[in-house]
Amino acid sequence: MSSLGRVSKGLLKNKFKMISWILGIHILIILVTQIWNSFRTNPGITSFTGGVFIAMAVGIFAMARANELVYVNDKYRLIPISDATLYSSNMMTSFFGLVYLMVGEFVVYVASVAIFPNDYDRFMVRSFNSVQQYYFKAEVVVAFILGIIVIWTGITALHLLSDWVNDFLPFRSQSLVKAIVSVIIVWLFMIPFNFITSNVLRIMGINDLDSSFGAVSRVLYSGMAMMVIWIVIFTVIDLYLLNKKSETTN
Repeated sequence: MSSLGRVSKGLLKNKFKMISWILGIHILIILVTQIWNSFRTNPGITSFTGGVFIAMAVGIFAMARANELVYVNDKYRLIPISDATLYSSNMMTSFFGLVYLMVGEFVVYVASVAIFPNDYDRFMVRSFNSVQQYYFKAEVVVAFILGIIVIWTGITALHLLSDWVNDFLPFRSQSLVKAIVSVIIVWLFMIPFNFITSNVLRIMGINDLDSSFGAVSRVLYSGMAMMVIWIVIFTVIDLYLLNKKSETTN
């Protein structure tokens, strides 16, 4: 098996295992909650929507952390593989991990509503069960995935940039200094991010739209285009900083 295959297999196994734990804990919490409610006189309405959002947030954060650990783990850094290949493998396996998380949480939610029905989740299912909205739902899912990838690539850029700046500081080993530097970098990072995003969307005509369905779709498409642009920008920055990190290490 090639170096790329070994790296991807190891990363995918670790991330799928992590997501499986999150799904398992979520299912366990649902079962414990329902058993507890069965002994209560007036348990009230228990919605499963909040649990899905929490599990998704935990999974996305956990994979973001796992992504960053790859770049400082000698297990992967010592494999004879280029920075671009390691980066691509890391992001690709995170994408599959995100899909696994989304599908798993969807199954958990549907099964929970079917086994433990409640009025709130029934209303949610009916509201999002229109055949005419299926295409729009697919667009929302794509936009969500692109948004998460923007966050992951942006976090990697901030992480590598912080490490690069810390290497020039005389007190780089102190945690407080690292924290202060990270906050400053994030603040400086957000200035061009907000400026570029707002101006590109303005050029796309986002400010002249009404509240019609077509206008909403155009907003979604414009947002997805902007996210693709930032993914490309962050990827270029990440690969450059990874290359600088490798040169420094070597």
